[in-house]
Amino acid sequence: MTTRGETSRFGFWAALAVCAAGLLAYSNSFTGEFVWDDVSSVLLHEHVQDPSQFVQLFKEDQHAFGRGQGNFYRPLVAASFMLDSALARPSAGAVDPETGLPDLTPFLFHATNLAWHLAAALLMLALLRRLNAAPWAALAVALLWVVHPLHTEAVTYISGRADSMAAAFMFAALNLALLRGGAGRRIAGALLSALFFVAALLSKESAAIYPFLLLLVIALEPRLDAAESPSAVYLRRALPAGLAIALLVGYGVLRATWLKFASSESVASSFGQRIIETGQSFALYIRVIFLPTGLHMERTLVDVPVWLALVGYLLLAGCMALFVVGLRRGHYRVALGMGWFLIAWFPISGLIPLNAPMAEHWMYVPLAGFLLALVEWVWQRLHSPAARQFAAVAAYAALLLFVGLSVDRNADWKNNETIYLATLAKNPDSIKARYNLAVTYEVLRPNLPGAKRHYEKILSIYDKMRAESGDQGMWPQEREAHVALGNILAQEGQFEAAIAHYTEVLKSPAEQEAAKTVTAALLGRGKALLAVGDLPNAFQDLQRAVTQDPSSKSEAAALAREAMLLGTR
Repeated sequence: MTTRGETSRFGFWAALAVCAAGLLAYSNSFTGEFVWDDVSSVLLHEHVQDPSQFVQLFKEDQHAFGRGQGNFYRPLVAASFMLDSALARPSAGAVDPETGLPDLTPFLFHATNLAWHLAAALLMLALLRRLNAAPWAALAVALLWVVHPLHTEAVTYISGRADSMAAAFMFAALNLALLRGGAGRRIAGALLSALFFVAALLSKESAAIYPFLLLLVIALEPRLDAAESPSAVYLRRALPAGLAIALLVGYGVLRATWLKFASSESVASSFGQRIIETGQSFALYIRVIFLPTGLHMERTLVDVPVWLALVGYLLLAGCMALFVVGLRRGHYRVALGMGWFLIAWFPISGLIPLNAPMAEHWMYVPLAGFLLALVEWVWQRLHSPAARQFAAVAAYAALLLFVGLSVDRNADWKNNETIYLATLAKNPDSIKARYNLAVTYEVLRPNLPGAKRHYEKILSIYDKMRAESGDQGMWPQEREAHVALGNILAQEGQFEAAIAHYTEVLKSPAEQEAAKTVTAALLGRGKALLAVGDLPNAFQDLQRAVTQDPSSKSEAAALAREAMLLGTR
């Protein structure tokens, strides 16, 4: 029988091992710069940069100062960025003279990301021990989970913090909901679990799975510990379960009404297509769990063979079968882990329309359940000491491999150039990554030939999409690429070519959200026309720009005055 002292010693050394493994796996993440959405989440977010606007964070989309209104309600993540910004800024109001953005050191942001990841791992370890998992099993799951390369996007990428924050709050809520003891202790636990569930929801929308995970744990709790009858356990857990369900309903109502900032973006595919993509993505998810190589941000299923969907559904059937067999044969932690995995996977399955067919960081919480089921299932089939020693060696080898792969993947997140190049190496047709790389070369790392090359590639991708779809309209980012390419050509003195790109933007009807791009095209073409001496058409474009957007009046007037001065010389 394990004594309390032995349990305490195990807890200390296990926690130390998990933290050491996590630090080792992310040792090279602290020197990374702000990349990708970090600009809109942190650097451009005026409310994040102003502590007096703390309450406002709870009233707006996380990317309120980004390129477009989104529907990501994550105020606690924004609040954590606010705290990091206040601590990382050398002086109030300090800005980078080259970019005009806040002068912030990314080190603290990366340290905070890792702290949240380690907190989630430790809370998961505590949860597994609370559910009577064997010490070696709980430690193996926590170690493999904390260093798994799938998590690099959530840990090394500053804006990925939402995953670890939501998971840490959910794991804390589960621990509190399962408190034992007197009525007062259990009620306090239930109320605190509800509070942490709210914190999880305010960190990321995917925390909505918490009540379902809690119900699964409650359903299996009497079988994991036969000290009490099922009816007594269910009655004791009624309060935390009821609170969780009520909070989820209330959150759903608020997000559908007062806290709905925009229509959620989703992949425009038919239900039949989503059925195929669900199978394909499931097969790929299982692959990257066991072989986490070739990881990147912009995953698509464009070139994935249709037959992989069948493989995915066979694997899904196997997971479901493992859950059922675990229940029937009394392997309840296997059932718990696989049930956890399936519940957490379902919202990201693709059956519910999302803004991408799959994403590696979506596996942050599901992976914990899968690893629990895998470790428990393998161990139960190893009866001889030699077999178990071999399994332990294999686990250590996997741990070291995962650490190495995570360290290697962290290098991709060093700066904007490295992450976009790494993404394009795996997905050359990613318009988002290619556009961001072009902007990086145009603005942050001066390389106009490189920017020009990538803008041209973007336009060729759109031409290919138009030929395949038959849609003759113009996509918003296609317009922006034309304007950006026109600006570069104008800088190079190729005014006629620049005018051609601006004209492409002005040919097709523009939606209201494209108004700024149209204004930029009118100003750009007006300036280029002035350069080639076509003053009448230039003045006409400048006047149209002012009509389109009155705030452009000063810029248009300055261009007109310059043209008049040149004309009088």
